[in-house]
Formats: sequence, structure tokens, C-alpha cells
Amino acid sequence: MRNINITEADVDAVATEIARFASDLPSPEGLVNSQPTAIKVIDCVLSLRRSYDRFVIPRLKNFRNKHPDTQRINSLANLMASYPTPDAFMISELNHNSKVKPKMLQEVVKFVCQIVEGTQTIEEEKEILKQWAIQAKPQDYQTLNIRNFAIAGFQYLRMLFGADTTKPDVHIIGFLEEILNRSVSRGEAPPLLEAACEREGVSVRAVDKYIWNRRARGEENVDETNSVPTCLRCR
Repeated sequence: MRNINITEADVDAVATEIARFASDLPSPEGLVNSQPTAIKVIDCVLSLRRSYDRFVIPRLKNFRNKHPDTQRINSLANLMASYPTPDAFMISELNHNSKVKPKMLQEVVKFVCQIVEGTQTIEEEKEILKQWAIQAKPQDYQTLNIRNFAIAGFQYLRMLFGADTTKPDVHIIGFLEEILNRSVSRGEAPPLLEAACEREGVSVRAVDKYIWNRRARGEENVDETNSVPTCLRCR
């Protein structure tokens, strides 16, 4: 990722816009995702280029009802390993036939397993993943080298595990570009929004959620084969 230079003028412009709706922001405490680790990881991968309300939520609900004991990441890894292929798992358990997501899910699960290796309890796992999410940086996605899992997916994973940050999906990019009247790269978006939120003293994830609610709800599903590779249609 190239070096990102955030100007004071850009931060001022975004902060000024955030100030307009700061009083309407949701409570950061209310945005904490209480789902088990296994569900968060499935959520992250399924959300790529899909409607959250119509596509992701029903599949997460069905999976939890069918596998209430699959909570830790190792449990999900073991369940996936019981199928002959990641594709078979995704079709059978998540009702989704995709060319890229089965392998992506397998690799993200493997990555998360490596972070929590050796933990003994669910609470330990949650805390380790929270600390990882807080300490990670947007550019760290490059070290994963997972096909089609770029900065937006990586940032959403961090948010699911507790980081106060944002994901550079189509909605965040659109919001920033309208304010600045210029193109904004996916690498530029997180530090720019974070700096503006810090200036206003508000939660980054609360602003992310506000923008998503305003711009994303009600949009049509996007066909996976025709969408921009790093576009996220998710929370």
C-alpha cells in the first residue's frame, strides 16, 4: 500500500460534516457485537458484496440454530474440516454457492485460529481477538495474502472483534468523496475518518454505522461476479 498523506484541510472538512449529525450517532456500547467468534468470522466473509439484511442475517440465524455449540473458532474449523471441501461446507451449511468465498472463509478461519492458538475458554478467545483488533493496522491485511479479502474485509473483521475503526466499503468511500469532491482511495479512507472522528470526539464505528444505515439499507444485492473486488455491502 502506498504512503497515505492526510491533509488538515481534508480532516477539517470531514470533521465539519460529522459535527452536523454527531447528536444522532448511535451509542458505541450498543454496537458491540456479542455473537460468538465463529459467527463473526462467517458474518465477515458472507457480508462481502452482499445485502446484509436479506442475505447474511438469515444464513447466520440458520447456522446458529443448527449449530448452537459452534462458538469458538476451532469448533468452526473442525466443522469445516468434516466436509470434503470448503465449497461443500458453504453450500450445505450456509446455502451459498460461490467461486471465491469457500476458500476465503477457510483462510480467514485459519488466520483467526493462529491468533487464539492455545486459549482455553471463550472469554480468553474474545479478549485475545479484541486486543489483536485494537492493535492491528489497516495495511496489515496485506500480510494475510488471502485472495479477494482486501482492506475492507480486514477492517470489518477488526470491527467485529472490537476495534473502533471503519471499513472502506462503497458507502464510506462515497461519503468521503462527496465531502471532498475528489476520489478517495480505500487505503486513505480509514485514517481520514479516524482522524476526523478523533477531532470531533466521537466513536469511529458509530459514524461508520450511521453512514451505513443512511446509505446502505434497502439497496439491491450485488452480483458477486460483477462487483468491485474490495467493495463491502455490510455493516
